[in-house]
Parts: sequence; C-alpha cells; structure tokens
Amino acid sequence: TRYSARAARIIIADSQATARDLAECYAVPPEKIRVIYPGRDEHMRRVEDAETLARVRAKYALSGPYLLHVGTLQPRKNLARLAEAFGVLLSERADPALTLALAGRRGWLAGPILQRIAALGLQNRVRLLEYVDEADLPALYSGAQVFVFPSLYEGFGFPVLEALACGAPVVCSNISSLPEVAGEAARLVAPTDVAAWAAALADLLNNPGQRAELAARGPAQAARFSWQQCGEGTLAALREAAGAA
Repeated sequence: TRYSARAARIIIADSQATARDLAECYAVPPEKIRVIYPGRDEHMRRVEDAETLARVRAKYALSGPYLLHVGTLQPRKNLARLAEAFGVLLSERADPALTLALAGRRGWLAGPILQRIAALGLQNRVRLLEYVDEADLPALYSGAQVFVFPSLYEGFGFPVLEALACGAPVVCSNISSLPEVAGEAARLVAPTDVAAWAAALADLLNNPGQRAELAARGPAQAARFSWQQCGEGTLAALREAAGAA
C-alpha cells in the first residue's frame, strides 16, 4: 500500500480522515489526494409499515426495545466497551426488556468480545444476530431505539450512513471519519469513554423528543452522499491522472 500510494499520480480517499492518514502515515503529498465520498444505498430508507417491522423483529427474536449495532464482530468495532456501557446502562435503568442486538458475522478475535459479554453477565441481554439479510436491514434500523457505533477507526462508516438514511437515532464515535458521515445528525462520543457512552444512551432513551429530533435529521444528512456525485468525482480524478502522463 505504501508503494502504491507513492507511485500513484492521483489517490482517491473516501474521507478527509483517510486523506489525513495517507499524508501522515505514508507521507503522501496532500495535493495528490482527492476526497470523494461514497454514496448511500437508495434501498436504505425508513420503514413505517407495522407489519414489516413486526415480521423482521420476529425473524430475529427481538421481542422488546433494542439498541442496534451493525458490523463484523472484531476488536476495531470496540464492542467490549459497548457491552460495558450497556451493563452500566442496565444497572441504572429498570428496563428488563431492553436488549443490545449485534448484527454481523463473528470476525477476527471475536472470542474475547464474547468472553467479555459473558463476564459481565449479559448473555441474556445481548442478542447475537449473526448474518442479517440485507433486505431486513432497513426494518432493523428503523425499529431500533438507538443505533450505536463505537468503532475505534473507520475509513468511512457505511452502517452509520445506513442508519441515518433509515431515520434511526444514532450515537457514534467522535473520531476518524465518523463525524464527517454523521454531521449534526448524531450524538458523538469518545469511543474509549464507557461512562460517556452509558450516559448518552440513557439520555436518549429517557428523552423521546431528542430521539425524534435526531431521527428527523438523519435522512437529510444521508442524502448528502450520492453515487452520482461519487461517480462524477471518480471520473474527474481518472481523467486528471490520465492527463498527467
């Protein structure tokens, strides 16, 4: 990657955060980098149909209110700390039905994450959904009380964009590319601050009005990311690189 970054005439980065990393870690001259954001999936939109929501909830055995995370279970996703924050939340909140739903396959070093969940005594409150059909994701996002994404690093962060497009209230990390994706439509929290995560979740769960306000901002923020713009920017970068021969 380092060689390719130095040899390329033009480099396309999918976020300002990635552009900064290229400059700082690989000493790529900033003038070689073009930031071109990916687009949103047009199928990701809010589901209001009660029958569809109920069917998807039943399919994944989500009988009560739930927090949702979407992504592979791996250390970068910071799920052990999310489980700790969820445990703090439950200790302060008398809600026997609330669950944390983790949608995604088990990835690299998933074992320690599952062990931490077990050590916290949360096996019955954390639902491992494993692989989720893409067609079911809009309803899962739409039905969540809060979408949570405490990742330690993201080059872009598609699940946050998808959750925003579906009108889910979002709490995500305040580092790497995620502030660019979330804009003013999400609550941003330092990923390593367990207490701050528990507090942010408690605040939103206790304030339906704040959840509704975030949910209303989401689709407009997601609409800023389009594959049309991405394609046009990519074509311009390719032409620029070809013209530099």
